[in-house]
Amino acid sequence: MLLTRFAFIASLVSMALAKGSFMPYLPEEVLADLAKRDPSEYETFALQNSSSTLAERGAPNGLNGIQDRCTASHCVSPSFDDGPYNNMRKIVDTADAAGFKVTFFVNANNYDCIYNERRVADLKYAYSHGHQICSHTASHPHLNSLTPAQIDTQVQVVETALYKILGVVPACIRPPYGEANQAVVDQLNNKWGYVVINWNFDTQDADGATVKYSESVIDKIKSPKHAIILMHETVDTTANTVFPYAIKKLQQNGYQTKDFYTVPNGLKFNGYKVVGKPSQRDSSWTCKGMPQPSDN
Repeated sequence: MLLTRFAFIASLVSMALAKGSFMPYLPEEVLADLAKRDPSEYETFALQNSSSTLAERGAPNGLNGIQDRCTASHCVSPSFDDGPYNNMRKIVDTADAAGFKVTFFVNANNYDCIYNERRVADLKYAYSHGHQICSHTASHPHLNSLTPAQIDTQVQVVETALYKILGVVPACIRPPYGEANQAVVDQLNNKWGYVVINWNFDTQDADGATVKYSESVIDKIKSPKHAIILMHETVDTTANTVFPYAIKKLQQNGYQTKDFYTVPNGLKFNGYKVVGKPSQRDSSWTCKGMPQPSDN
C-alpha cells in the first residue's frame, strides 16, 4: 500500500510538472482516498503560472501575498465567514433569488462541528447551488501566534472535512481576524497552494456593529470600485437585513447582476485544488481531537 501511495503521489507531481506547474500539498487522508479511486472520479488542479483560464488553478497572475480586492471589471464579491452555521441556507436562497453566487469561508470546529448532520446538509446545499466554499481554518485561531506545524493542522483539518463532505479541497483561505504575517502567507501560498483572501469593505457585523452602521459601509461601495465585502453568516441581522439591503443598494450604486462574483471568480482563479466525489459518513466524521475554537 505504501508503494502504491508513493507511486500515486509521483503521478500527480509528474502531471503537474508536465504542465509547468506545481502540485501543492494535500492531506494524507485525501491522498489515500484519491489513490483508491478511479482517475475519472476526480480532477486535480495544480498551480499554473501562465494560465488565464479557470482550467488551471493558481496563485498565478500575481496572486501571491494577500488579496483584498477583486480584479474583474466592476466586481463586487460578498463573502461570509465563520460557518457553516444557522444562516447558510438563507444566504444561499437570497443570493440565488438575486441571480448570483457568494463565497463562504468556513471553519471545521468553531460555532459548530462541521460534521454535525445539519452542518453537512447546509454545506451540501450551498455547494450544490454553485456557491464557493473556501477555508477559514479549523478553529479560528490567530495564525501569527502558531507554529508552522500548528498552521498545517489548521489547514489539513478543513481540507479533509470538505473533501469527505463535498469531495472538494479548497484553494482559497481567509486568515481569521484578517491576520497573517509574511511567514504565514508564504506557508499558505507556497506549501499549500492557497490564494490568501482578506477584504476591503468590513461591515463589522461580528464586532457588534449596528445594522445601520453595516448598511453605511455598503452605501460607500459604488461601481466601478473593486470590492470584497466581509460579512458573517453567524450574525442573524446580516442574513435577514444587511445582506438583502446590500443587494438592493449595490444595484442602485451601479452594479449589475453580472458584476457580482464569487471571490475566486472575481480574482480569476479556480477555487479548488481537487474536485471529486464526497465520501460516506463513517466514524471519522467527528470533531473529537480537533483544535478547539478560539474566542471570536
